[in-house]
Amino acid sequence: MYKVDVSPAANAVLEDYIDRCHADNGLECAMRLLDSYDEKISYLENQPLIGCARLKYIPARYRVLNFWPHLWFVFQIKEEENCVKIDYIIDDRQNYGSFLH
Repeated sequence: MYKVDVSPAANAVLEDYIDRCHADNGLECAMRLLDSYDEKISYLENQPLIGCARLKYIPARYRVLNFWPHLWFVFQIKEEENCVKIDYIIDDRQNYGSFLH
């Protein structure tokens, strides 16, 4: 089993989307977003290679995993630490390429 470490930057993005989801669509939508997040974290704990290896503009050292419509974990697998490090959460509708280089 792998430990999943989520960066403060990724957590901030998640919190922003939860707030927006709640404001725009209500508490149930925000709770579904959190449930989906938790489900994919569980997948990464048990099967870190589940994510795909490429998404446009993502450097080769990262893998990605979609967890909500348009939202993706951008992560690295640290085998020596038995850890999955989620560095970013990105929205594929936005220009995310510049901050990943």
